[in-house]
Amino acid sequence: MSAYLVLARKYRPKHFGEVIGQEVVTEVLRGALTGGHLGHAYLFAGPRGTGKTTLARILAKCLNCERGPTPDPCGTCERCRAADSGSEVDIIELDAASHTGVDHIRELRDEVAYAPMRARHKVYIVDEVHMLSKAAFNALLKTLEEPPAHVVFLFATTDPHKVLDTVLSRCQVLRLVPLPEERIVARLEQVFAAEGVLAEAGVTAELARRAHGGMRDALSLADKLLAFAGDEPRLADLERLGGEAGSQELDELLTLVEAGDRPGLLARIASLEGDEEEVLEGLLGQVRSAALLAFCGESTPLVTLSGRERSRVAERGGRLGPERLELWLQQLLRARERARLLPGQERLVLELCLLDLARSEATLPLAELVRRLEALEQRLGGAPPAARAAPAPSAAAPARAAPPAAPPVRTSEAPAASPAATWDAFLAELRRGRASLAELLARLGPSVLRPGIDGGAHLVLSGLTPDEQRLMADKRNQRACEQAHQGVFGRPLAIDLAQAAMPRAVPGRTAPVKDPLTERMIQDFEGTMEELT
Repeated sequence: MSAYLVLARKYRPKHFGEVIGQEVVTEVLRGALTGGHLGHAYLFAGPRGTGKTTLARILAKCLNCERGPTPDPCGTCERCRAADSGSEVDIIELDAASHTGVDHIRELRDEVAYAPMRARHKVYIVDEVHMLSKAAFNALLKTLEEPPAHVVFLFATTDPHKVLDTVLSRCQVLRLVPLPEERIVARLEQVFAAEGVLAEAGVTAELARRAHGGMRDALSLADKLLAFAGDEPRLADLERLGGEAGSQELDELLTLVEAGDRPGLLARIASLEGDEEEVLEGLLGQVRSAALLAFCGESTPLVTLSGRERSRVAERGGRLGPERLELWLQQLLRARERARLLPGQERLVLELCLLDLARSEATLPLAELVRRLEALEQRLGGAPPAARAAPAPSAAAPARAAPPAAPPVRTSEAPAASPAATWDAFLAELRRGRASLAELLARLGPSVLRPGIDGGAHLVLSGLTPDEQRLMADKRNQRACEQAHQGVFGRPLAIDLAQAAMPRAVPGRTAPVKDPLTERMIQDFEGTMEELT
C-alpha cells in the first residue's frame, strides 16, 4: 500500500500563482526578482498556516532555477525538481526550536563562507526564528548584516515581537495576513473536486470558519473529516467530530444570552465541556462580525460571512446595537485571557462570562440608561391627575396618632397625592444615604406629603419628638428630602416644621439633659439620646 500524503503537503503551492490571500507579499517578491532588487535576508511574519515557509521555499526555488533568478521557475529543471522534492543540498532548512543554542549558530556561521555545491545561491530557511536564544541572535548579527554574495537568509516566525530589533533591522520584513474565509472555501472546493469528495453544502464554509485564517489548518481539518466520514462528509459529521463549537451551536448560545435564559445557558455550556477556549474564540468571531455589520452596514467587505449566516448575524447586530456589542466584545476578550491564565477553570470562566452577559442591564450602554431614566422621570412627573389618588395611611405606624390635618392649600390645579408605589420609591431613595430619616417618614406615612403651589409639594410635619424635630431641622436632611422628591416625583418640595413643636411624653422617663457637645454629636450622627433606668 502506497504511503498516504496529507492534503496540506499534497496541495502545497509550488509557485507564486498558487499562493492565495498574500498578494502584497508575492508582488513584492516578484518585483524584487524581476528588477534585481533582491535582499540578502527576509523575515516572513504571520499567523500559523498562512504560507510563511511555503513562500520561503518558493523564493529559494526562484533564486536557483536554471532559467533564473525568475519569479516564474520552470519546475522542470534539476534545481527546481530538487527543491520540490526537498533534496536540494544548497537549500538548508533549520528548525530554530531545536537549534536554539549559540553553538548551532556558530556552526552555521562557519559554513556560510563556503560556496554552494550545485545551485546559484546557498539559501538558509530558519523556521520559528524567534525561538533562538539571545546569544544565538548576537552570534548571527555580523554574518546577517554582511553575508557572502551567494548566501540568502529566509526567516519565518509567528511572533516577530520576540525577535531582536537588531535582527529585524537587518531583514526585509514581509507580514502575512490571515486568509479570508471565502478564499479558503474556494481552495477547499478545488481540493475536494480533485480528490473526488462530495461534501454537503456548508461543510467547506464550516471548515474555513474553524481554520481561523489558516489554509494549512483547513486542510488538516479536512483530512480528519474525510478519515472520519469518508468521501461524502456532512455537516452533522463535522459536528460529531467535535474540536470546536459549530456556527449553529454558537448562534444558540448567543440566542440564550440575548433572552437572558441563564438556566438554559448553563445546560448548553455543560454539553460543550472541554471546548471552552474554542467556544470563547468562536463567540468572539460571531460578536465581532455582528458589531462590524452594525457599525458599517450589511454591505461591508470587512465581514466574510455570506448567505443565511450573514443575514442572521446582521439581524443580531441590529437588535443589540453597536455599543452593546462592543461591551460584549470587551467581556469576551477578558474571559479569553482569564481562561488562559487559569488552566483547569475554563468552564467556570465561560459560565461567569455568559451569565454576566445574560443580565441585559449589565451591558446596556450609558446613552440607553440615560434615555430610560429620562423616560421614567417624565412618567413619574407627568402622571394624569386621575392617577394621583391619595393613598391610605401607611400601616408601618399603628401606634402613632395621625398628624393633625393642615388647612387646605389652594393651588392652580387639583390637589394630588402620590401613589403608594411612588411614596415607596421616595423612601427607597432616602434610604440610600439617610436611613434614619427614611424610617421616620415611613412611620409618619404618605399623608404628610401635601400638594403645594405651582405644582410643587409640602412636607408638613407635626407631633414630632424633640429628637425627631432636630433630625428634620438639619439642613442636610432637608436637602436630601428635596433631592429625593425631585428625583422621584419631578417636582420641588418645601418642608414645613411650623407645627412640629409639641414633644411627646414617655411614661416613667424624664428627658435627659444634653450639653452642647452631645447636641452636636446627635446632629452629626443622626442619633437619639435616651436615659437608662
